[in-house]
Amino acid sequence: MERGGDGSAITNVAPGKGGVERDPQTIHAHTFPGAANNELLQNSLTMKTSALREGSCILVTVSLTNDKTGHHIPTDSPLRYMILLVEAKDTLGNSLDLVEGEIVPQWGGVGDWRQEAASKGYYAGLPGKAFAKILVEMWTEITPTGAYWNPTRLVSDNRLAAFATDVSQYTFSAQPQGEVLVKVRLIYRRAYRALADQKAWQIATGGRLDILMEEEELQVN
Repeated sequence: MERGGDGSAITNVAPGKGGVERDPQTIHAHTFPGAANNELLQNSLTMKTSALREGSCILVTVSLTNDKTGHHIPTDSPLRYMILLVEAKDTLGNSLDLVEGEIVPQWGGVGDWRQEAASKGYYAGLPGKAFAKILVEMWTEITPTGAYWNPTRLVSDNRLAAFATDVSQYTFSAQPQGEVLVKVRLIYRRAYRALADQKAWQIATGGRLDILMEEEELQVN
C-alpha cells in the first residue's frame, strides 16, 4: 500500500490529472527499502546452528541458506559484506580457544584489543568468516575496494548465491565438564571498516552501517 507524506493511504496517484480513485490495497508501494532496512535484511536467509561436546572440545556447526532473496547475499555494491561470528565462553565468561575452523579476515576490521576492539566492530582474527566480493584496483593494488568504476579485477567471491547453503564448523578447546555458552551472530556491514574509519562513519552494530541479521545462543552442558 502506497502512503503519502502524512502517512495516510493514497487512493489516487494523480488527482486532478486523470487519476482515478482506487482501493488503496490495490496501489502497490514503490518504495525500495535496500541495504539500510533492518526488516529486509533480517528476513533474507535462514541460519541454523548446533553445538555439542566431544571430549575436551566443543564442536559448533553453522548453516546459512539463502532461501528468501533470489539473488546473491550481499548484492549490489562490492563494499557490502557479511560477517559470521562464533563465540564460545565458559561459566566465568572466558572465551574458549579456537583449535580448528576459520577466522574473520583482516578486512573485517583490525583494532586495538586493549580498547575492546570486538565491541567496537573490529572482528579480524575472531572465530567465524566473511562473505564478500573482493576486488583489487589494478593501478593502485588497493584491496578490498568498492571503487568498481576504476579498472579492477576479481580476487574472490564467496557471497551466498540464491538457494545455496554454506556450512562451516568451529572446534573450541574446553574442559571435559562444565557449562559452555555458544553465541552465533551474522552481521551485515555496508562498508569496509578501514573506509568507515577514514570517513568517520558510524559502525556500531544496530547503526546504519552494521545490521544484525541473525543471532542465536546455545548452551552446552
